[in-house]
Amino acid sequence: MKCPVCHSEIRDDAVFCSVCGSNIAEATAIASLDGEPAPGAAASPEQSPGAVPPEPEPEPVPACPFCGEPIDPADPFCPSCGARLSAPIRDIEFEQTGSGPALGPDDPGLTQPDFARMAAVPEAPAAPPADPVPTAGPVQGTVPPVAAGPGAPAAVPPKKRMSGGKIAAIVVAAVAVAALAGGGVWFYLDQQHQQQVAEQEARRREQEAASALHDVYIDVSGEGWSTDAGASRLPVRVSGTDLDDTAVDEVQYVDSSGEGVRLRQGSYELSVVASPIAADGAIYQVPDTSIPVEVSTDDPDENIDATSEGSFVLTPIDAAEVTDEQIESAYELAAADDGEGAADADALRDAAVKRRDDAVAEKEAAEAAAAEEAAREARHVVAASYEFYLPAYWGGRVTVEVDGNNVTIRSKAYPRLTVCEVQVQRGTAQFWGDIGRGCMGEVDLGQGHYASVWATNWGYTIGELYMRNSTDPDDYYSLEEATEIVDLQTGGAVTYEQIRDAMIAADAAVSGGSEAIQPYLEAQIVDTIQPL
Repeated sequence: MKCPVCHSEIRDDAVFCSVCGSNIAEATAIASLDGEPAPGAAASPEQSPGAVPPEPEPEPVPACPFCGEPIDPADPFCPSCGARLSAPIRDIEFEQTGSGPALGPDDPGLTQPDFARMAAVPEAPAAPPADPVPTAGPVQGTVPPVAAGPGAPAAVPPKKRMSGGKIAAIVVAAVAVAALAGGGVWFYLDQQHQQQVAEQEARRREQEAASALHDVYIDVSGEGWSTDAGASRLPVRVSGTDLDDTAVDEVQYVDSSGEGVRLRQGSYELSVVASPIAADGAIYQVPDTSIPVEVSTDDPDENIDATSEGSFVLTPIDAAEVTDEQIESAYELAAADDGEGAADADALRDAAVKRRDDAVAEKEAAEAAAAEEAAREARHVVAASYEFYLPAYWGGRVTVEVDGNNVTIRSKAYPRLTVCEVQVQRGTAQFWGDIGRGCMGEVDLGQGHYASVWATNWGYTIGELYMRNSTDPDDYYSLEEATEIVDLQTGGAVTYEQIRDAMIAADAAVSGGSEAIQPYLEAQIVDTIQPL
């Protein structure tokens, strides 16, 4: 048949044109699209009838050095694989002969096969065996057949070359293997890089977590203590070690909501250093408790709630009991707080001092009033149907004897000297006495009963005995006795010596101070009697 491209006469079973190397099937398809008739095969001569001549012995057929298919040595292209045969086949040493040096792919006279063409062509059937090629020298032209004789070895067929498809597959496989190997190396290196990046990121996170400060919330409370109202913050000592085993010992300040402590990873103990100062100047007892805090989170933004670990409860100290040392200690810690929102320490100290001083003054006044009330109660005399109070001037200097409605009041220092007596009788007093002894007054108790107060005028009595120079021992009174009893009866208005000297001067028993005794006892005893 003819090639549809170059129109050269080629074999009927050729896949490629042995002259121009074109793919016969593709060229035929293109020609049919262009409207050209497909080339027909040359008519084979008719077989003449008759006896069949004996089949001649096959002559050796040259084979393509690339695909092993039979070729015409004069063709420039292999009709089976399309490989270019730039030199006649006789100039090519066949590897299957084993004679002469093997030509490499770059040796002159040997054309490389067109692998693109070969890949498109299915593998051709194996070529018939050829006679062996002499081993001496390169093959020149057609190898003459060797007559086979008895015992001669069979003809050795030429070594079959791999088809273009196989070669392409091998190349592709080699590329794939190389790609897989390269991909494996890349994957390994990438994994190593990712691991290093992950380790670096983990270290960075560890360092960030270790250096991060976490807000720690604790439970604190105190009556009247509010930092929102202007009180100073609570000074808290933080002691312990951080994650690097570095010792920590510092003071941080906590507001009344429990915020203010900031800690890195580590183990700590929190304790109160000194009292805060409330806005009104209140000072608090320092709690002797401590709060353990463990910071172990890896999240640098996480806050720590330690309210369940304990609490600091501040109890106000009685203002009157606050000492200067407590105020000064609280002031120094408040003044050291230089954080945002720190209170005015000086103003708080002034408030604390004023609060304490006012409380002390109030306490003293209350104590005085209480003492006075206690003393007054000690002077309270209760009889069967009446009561009264002794004068404060007599406090601790007299004794009181109560017998029903009769009350006797004596000098505590000199019991034989009676200051006065209170008696109850029906009706008013009928006799008011004389200068030596008399009634100081009486009180209506109701139902016809009266309480009357009687007293001896000791100034006159002792003075008169002194004037008479009595030798009766019972009439003897010491100056101390006379001085004490007259002072009690007159409330200090007149002294015994004044009464005595007046009597000596008048050379007579004058009133003896009765003008001082009667008004005093009337006001301090008679007027205080109340019926029960």
